[in-house]
Amino acid sequence: MRTPFRVRIAALAVVALAGLAGPAAVPAQATDNVPCHTTVKRDLVDPSSGRAWPGTGVMYCNPTRGHVPVHASRSPGSPVVGHLEQGGAAYWFVTELKGETYRDGAAENNWWASTRADNDRWGWTPEVYFAGGGNYEDDAGLLMPGSYTCANTCAPAPFWAR
Repeated sequence: MRTPFRVRIAALAVVALAGLAGPAAVPAQATDNVPCHTTVKRDLVDPSSGRAWPGTGVMYCNPTRGHVPVHASRSPGSPVVGHLEQGGAAYWFVTELKGETYRDGAAENNWWASTRADNDRWGWTPEVYFAGGGNYEDDAGLLMPGSYTCANTCAPAPFWAR
């Protein structure tokens, strides 16, 4: 017994449409298997104005090596104000923000983390030096700054988030 012509055409149309749809989409996955961790509170003081932010949450992160540069701003062309001399979880960071792309060999990232260098100068460390994660991926644990909007009179943005 032959299959009716209309049924065969309908079956071919279904197969053709399925082929056009392509393979099933795979959900995106973060690759940061070493996120920043252990939130602690620190009293942070703006070195320029003396203004204090008591009890600010900071997190420990894992630089992949020692002698990691801390830049004056989120740009590889900005001055290096200090270094993080140890690797591992010896350092805490306040927040992360996007900036200019920093490259180190095949690794590149446009996320930067705010911290204080070993010489007590504040600045930004390129997250290309953070353990875990891939290119152009922010740290899975480090917090981005909260909203700094306010009504009427606004205090300046904290120095670590400028």
